[in-house]
Amino acid sequence: MLEQAAFTHPVLVTRGRRGKRYELKKLLGDTKQALRFCDVATTHTMRRTAITTMLSLGVPEQVVRKISGHAPGSKEFYRYVSWAQSYQDKETEKMFEKLQQKQLTYFG
Repeated sequence: MLEQAAFTHPVLVTRGRRGKRYELKKLLGDTKQALRFCDVATTHTMRRTAITTMLSLGVPEQVVRKISGHAPGSKEFYRYVSWAQSYQDKETEKMFEKLQQKQLTYFG
């Protein structure tokens, strides 16, 4: 289904073994080709993406929790909240930097 929706862009997938990181590639005949998003995405990947996206867009936590079926106080759910909050913080910081640059342009 993701292939039909054109989610076929290449993605880097890494795994660790014995303390070393290595890149996974799909073998097609004799050539190595990068994995496509539609080949590696799972329903759980899409679930996590939906939860994180909703939180990042400001949907209230209790609404996202109800949609996703997480219990109140769920440790797993708060990992999403934490990640979404750090994303929002970075984006807010970028916004303030741009505003400061605009002020320097106008008043500097």
